[in-house]
Amino acid sequence: MEDINKLIEEDPLFAFEKLLIGQVSISSIRILLQELKSLMDSSSDVDHLISNQESKSKLFSLFNQLSQHQGLLPSHVKEFIEKVQTFFIENIIKYTTFQQVLKKHNQILDSKTDLVNKLWIAYSTQTRIDNEISTANAQIDELSLQTDEHKIELEDIKNRREDLKSVVNVCNVQKNKLKAECTVWAQQSKEILSALASSEVNVREAERARNLATEGFANLKSSFPTF
Repeated sequence: MEDINKLIEEDPLFAFEKLLIGQVSISSIRILLQELKSLMDSSSDVDHLISNQESKSKLFSLFNQLSQHQGLLPSHVKEFIEKVQTFFIENIIKYTTFQQVLKKHNQILDSKTDLVNKLWIAYSTQTRIDNEISTANAQIDELSLQTDEHKIELEDIKNRREDLKSVVNVCNVQKNKLKAECTVWAQQSKEILSALASSEVNVREAERARNLATEGFANLKSSFPTF
């Protein structure tokens, strides 16, 4: 008691604090709040803060330490801390959701790009097949004219005609195969475009939520209470 009386004489504010609070110092709580403010101020946006594991761990460590001393906090400071904590918990979930939405959207875009590449390949393949068929048929017609002129079908002309017909048959097989592939790709394109339309809506909604979070984060930083 003698030490307390002496402390009251020398530093009445500290004595007042020690008598009512004990070992927990108001200054230590003030330091925790300042660390929280500095952490928030150092982040350009909420995504930057919650996507950095070190910053996020520091953030929740501060929340944990402050919660242990919430009985010593004025009501307006306590309400603010609870508001900030709720805000970050909600936006960690929203951030995770946004990353998932964005990842899925990019996967759909990649699938569309892959189908576009297949489209150009199909065009090129179709052109090559048509050219080969056209060239082979023209040569067959030319050989037919030669046969008509000679009134007989020479063995070498006959063999060349058969070879050219084989070329046409092979091209027709390739053409049917390409048609089957294009049927599958067209169906995939239909599904991709439908998924893309839905995904674009989800991305816009997620971006809107991020914009609101950015605005909310700025408001929290500007309304940080004094203690």
